[in-house]
Amino acid sequence: MRRVPVLVVGVLVLVHQVDHLLRGDVSGWPFAGEVTWFTASLLLYPALLAGLLLLGRRRWVQVALAVLLVGTVQVPHMFWETPADQYGTWAHGVSWTPAAPERPNLLGISSPALGVVSVTVAVALSLAVPVGLVLLAGDLPRFRRPGRVAAAALLVLVLGVDLFYGWAWTSPDHSRLARTIVWQESDVSDYRRFPARPVPSRPPVFRFRRSAAADQLPVATVPVRQGGRLVERDLEGFLRSTGTTAFLAIKGDTLVSEVYFRGYGHDATVSSFSVAKPVVSALVGIAIAQGRIGSVDDPVSRYLPELGRRDPRFGHITLRHLLTVTSGLADLDPYYDLDLRTVALWHTRIVEPPGRRFRHNNVNPVLLGMVLERVTGATVSAYLSEWFWGPLGMEADGSRSLDSRRSGLELLQAGLNGRAVDFAKLGALYLHRGAWRGRQLVPRRWVADSTRADTRTDPSPAFQYDWWTRPGTGPPNDFWAKGNHGQFVYVAPGRDVVLVRFGIDYNYDHWPELLAALARRL
Repeated sequence: MRRVPVLVVGVLVLVHQVDHLLRGDVSGWPFAGEVTWFTASLLLYPALLAGLLLLGRRRWVQVALAVLLVGTVQVPHMFWETPADQYGTWAHGVSWTPAAPERPNLLGISSPALGVVSVTVAVALSLAVPVGLVLLAGDLPRFRRPGRVAAAALLVLVLGVDLFYGWAWTSPDHSRLARTIVWQESDVSDYRRFPARPVPSRPPVFRFRRSAAADQLPVATVPVRQGGRLVERDLEGFLRSTGTTAFLAIKGDTLVSEVYFRGYGHDATVSSFSVAKPVVSALVGIAIAQGRIGSVDDPVSRYLPELGRRDPRFGHITLRHLLTVTSGLADLDPYYDLDLRTVALWHTRIVEPPGRRFRHNNVNPVLLGMVLERVTGATVSAYLSEWFWGPLGMEADGSRSLDSRRSGLELLQAGLNGRAVDFAKLGALYLHRGAWRGRQLVPRRWVADSTRADTRTDPSPAFQYDWWTRPGTGPPNDFWAKGNHGQFVYVAPGRDVVLVRFGIDYNYDHWPELLAALARRL
C-alpha cells in the first residue's frame, strides 16, 4: 500500500511533463534547442521516484527524497511557471511566460479548457506529494510517531504556503504584496498582468514603404564590445543570443529591415516600459501648443495644488524639472502600487532644490500625467489616442496599463503597449521634427528642446525631455528612448535612420553604442 501514493505522484508527474511538452513554453532539450530547468526535471523526477520505490528499507532516505520532491514541485510553480502562465499559454495559444514569450503551443490551438486541466494537474501534483509523504512517514515501523509529526508539520507548512500563494494569485488588483509575490520582478509579459485601458487607433493607417529585402537584417555583422575592445559579430547571432524579440531599421520613410525572434511576429504586442516616457513628454508639448498648459516653466503646484499645500517648496518645481528628471524628489518607483495618485500627491519627498542634478525618479512622469488629466479633463489614454496614437496612423490599438481597476490611473512611467512597428513611428515622428504626413503633430521647437545635447536649461547634456541624448554625434545629435529589459527606439538624424530593438532583457551593456555604429552602416 505504501507504494500507491508514490505511483499516484508518478502518474501526475508524467501527465504534467506531457503538458509541459505540449505547451512548449518552458520545454528545453531534447524537445527544444536550449537547456532549461525543464531538461533537468526530466532526470530529477524519475530519479526521485525511483529512490522512493527502491529504497524501501531506508525509510528516512525515502522521507528525505519526498521532501526534495516537494520542493521540486512547489518552487517552480510559484516563481518560474505560475498557474497564470500555465493557463494563459493554453487559453491564448501562445506562451504566457517571459522565458519564451509568444511561442505557440505544439498543438497550435487556443483552449481555456486545457488551461484549466493544466492548472488542475499542477495543483493536484503539489498536493499529492506532501499527502503521499504523510502516508509514507506513517508507515515507518520504528519511527512512527516522530515520522508522522514531521510529515504532518511539513504538510501543514506546504498547505499553508499554497493557501497564502493562492490568496496572492487571486489578489493582485487589491494588494501590492500579492503583486510582489506572484508577479515578482517586472518582465516583458507585464502588459498581460496589469488591468489596462485601450488606446484606439483610427484610419487611415500609416504603413512604412518596405524595401525588397525588409524581411532580412540590413547588414551581416556589427561591432560588439567584448573585454574592452570591439569585435565584429554576426548580427543575427548576436540578436538571438541577447534575447531580442524585434529588430527594425528605417531610413527616411522606408522600412529597410523588420525581423523578429523567439516566436514574435509583426502583430505581436510588446511592452515598452520607459519608452513610454517620451510619449508623455510629447503630450505635454502638445498640451502647451493647445494652450491647455501655460509653459514648461510653470510650477507643478499650479496644476496640482495639493502638492503646494502639503509642502510650499513644490512651488519651485517646474514641469521642466519633471521632464528633465531634476526635480529634487527622493527616488521613488511605484511600479506595483495600486493608487499612483496617492503615492504622487502624498508620498513624494523633496530632498534637494530642483535643477541641481539629474536624479532618477519614476514618479516624475506620474505627476506629468496627472497634470495632463487636470488640464484635459480626460484620461491620458483618451488624450493620447486623440492627439498622438490616432494621428500617427498606428496599425493596431495600443493599451495603457493601469495601477488598478479601482484607481484607474495609467502607469505613466511605463505601461504603454503596442506593436514594435508602431513604436518605430515615435522615432520617425521625432526624426521628422514632429511633422507627420503634412501635419505638425508635436511642435518643432519642442522636439528640438527635447532631444538636443546641451546644458542650457538643465544640468545633464545626456538627458532632456525624457529622451536620452548622445553628445558629440551632431549636430544634430543622436537620441533615443530606453525602456527596462532592453527596449530601444534609437534616432540618428544625421543618418536619417531610426532603429528599434525590443527584447526580453538587455543581455548587453552597450546598446546605444552598437545602434549608433549600425546607423552609420545603413
